[in-house]
Amino acid sequence: MRRAAAGAVAALLLALVLASQSWRELPRRIRSLRIFAPKELAVRRLGGSGAAFDRQFFSFLENARRRLPATTPGVVIRGALVDDAHLFLAIYCLAPLDVVRAEELSQFEPPHGWVIAEYGAHPMSGVGVLAQLPEGALLGPVP
Repeated sequence: MRRAAAGAVAALLLALVLASQSWRELPRRIRSLRIFAPKELAVRRLGGSGAAFDRQFFSFLENARRRLPATTPGVVIRGALVDDAHLFLAIYCLAPLDVVRAEELSQFEPPHGWVIAEYGAHPMSGVGVLAQLPEGALLGPVP
């Protein structure tokens, strides 16, 4: 009984999603699903529409996520073009860590143990650099 109800709900949701989509876009989405479905989650996300506005920033976040120390309590995102859309993508990609923009800190230094993810810039010296990334660097953690 529960399986039948779940199937009916799934069918209804699928019908609603298909009804709200442009029919011209459906073949493109099916091709995208076919290509990305067997890939790793990060690759599927990179190919999806959520990161389409700035795929390089998504790549930066994914590289940063993989290189963050396990004990990191939060991340400060600093760099060019970090608007609300970029912040929301960072919060999504780095969850469950706390994420803030550098401009939102009430004090100059981030909280103890936080890491700074510097997008689009490479520090001049290696002091405080946890990892050099193709799209930036990880700095910290803050003592």
